[in-house]
Amino acid sequence: MASAVASSFVRLQSRPDEIHRLLTDVDRYNTQNAVLLEDYLARQCANPDPSNNHDLMANLALLKMYQFNPEMVDFDVIRRILAKALISPISSDFNLCLYLLSDEVCRDQSISKLLVLREYLERAQFGDFWKEMYGNIEEDEEEASVVDGIAGFDNGLRRLIVGEITGTYQTISATHVQDMVNLDEEAVLRLAKENGWTVNGNVISLPVKSDNEVKGSVISESIAFEQLTKILSAANDM
Repeated sequence: MASAVASSFVRLQSRPDEIHRLLTDVDRYNTQNAVLLEDYLARQCANPDPSNNHDLMANLALLKMYQFNPEMVDFDVIRRILAKALISPISSDFNLCLYLLSDEVCRDQSISKLLVLREYLERAQFGDFWKEMYGNIEEDEEEASVVDGIAGFDNGLRRLIVGEITGTYQTISATHVQDMVNLDEEAVLRLAKENGWTVNGNVISLPVKSDNEVKGSVISESIAFEQLTKILSAANDM
């Protein structure tokens, strides 16, 4: 966990010098800097490249500023920060953001929905995730998505899901993959080809790796001699 958290604070290549100086300065929580951090967040959200579009350190600084100054809280900004953290390859990013939010903030409709989505991801209930995220929008065209304004969100999420599939399965039905990544049959075939999976009818075979390889295990228990004598003595007394 420590190494994962540390890697979250590595400076992004896309982080401007002005923002980096702000984050490493004693004046980082000056409220006058909020606009700079909010504008920087907007640039992160507009960048669809999942490898270089989430600056956790900057976003945590903004959330910390809101924590110190509740009157400044912008729920839309918090929504976008959480949505970015939701598809971060480092699973601890979302919780680090969550720790800085008050109960009142978490009761906001969009924020609470992101918390539900997070639960689905943690349980690997990906089909339910997509239904929760987009189901109501299909029924009510006026309802906004909680990931509005996050460029590349769906593809970023699919990258995480593909990682889960690769690390879990040796074979899986194409129908199941369709449900997990929320794509049609043709798109799943392209996805399989991109990841080196073999498709035979409705069955997808994945390369065997250390993560998904079935391994036998030997369970052994050691009992101290003193414990053994107590067990035998208790058995004789029965």
